[in-house]
Amino acid sequence: MKHLARFGIVAVFLASGGPAWALEPAFGSNCLGCHSQLHIGALNVIGYDTWADPDESATGAPDRGLLKCFQVYRGQTETLLAQIAGLEADDTYAVQLTRLRFAGVELNGRLQYFPDCDWPEWGDGAKYYTEPEIAYPWGSGPTTVQFDLEVKPSADRDYYDLLFAVAGKYVVDGGLFYAQEHFYVQVLGTPGDMNCDGEVDFDDINPFVLALIDRGQYEARYPNCNWHNADTSRDGKVDFNDINPFVMALRF
Repeated sequence: MKHLARFGIVAVFLASGGPAWALEPAFGSNCLGCHSQLHIGALNVIGYDTWADPDESATGAPDRGLLKCFQVYRGQTETLLAQIAGLEADDTYAVQLTRLRFAGVELNGRLQYFPDCDWPEWGDGAKYYTEPEIAYPWGSGPTTVQFDLEVKPSADRDYYDLLFAVAGKYVVDGGLFYAQEHFYVQVLGTPGDMNCDGEVDFDDINPFVLALIDRGQYEARYPNCNWHNADTSRDGKVDFNDINPFVMALRF
């Protein structure tokens, strides 16, 4: 099953498993409107790249402290993974990726997305990307769900506070449960685009060399660019191992 939303970051929901059960979405703009029982440990973000605690003081965003963080460059794709656990046989559940409409927490960057929601009368589709009509029975449904983020080259670099949420129903007593975990997606620049003109070409050679030699001087000379663009090897570091991938980027 695959659903597509179009926005500055594009999300694709992929899940494999048994037959889907119909579940009417709750009234209101989030799961807590009806799913009031908190299920500790029912959802866990996995596959993240690092941890991050960005400075939200300039934007007034909530300070959520140290969170798991996925890093993705503009023009590339990152896979976000959530794992479901601890349910009983035939408990039903559905998963959301939410908070896509919110500005970035450091620079007020924007994702600028189009919501994917075919039941607007049941809630505010502009607030999240989800397929809440689909619920799975525990035991035959997927235990891991995947959202692929395809970042447009024009997406604003920033940290974005996103949320995985799972809501469902216990088969034993019919109780409605909920679990969630906040995490960050950090949008970086295009690898090798060292002067931030949207292209990787010979004009990037000198700023790339400067980034390797002196990060401070590079950031002073190119204050609107991202030093991490020099990490063309995608290993999380900027060093001489990035030279060959940078040269390959120039060729192609």
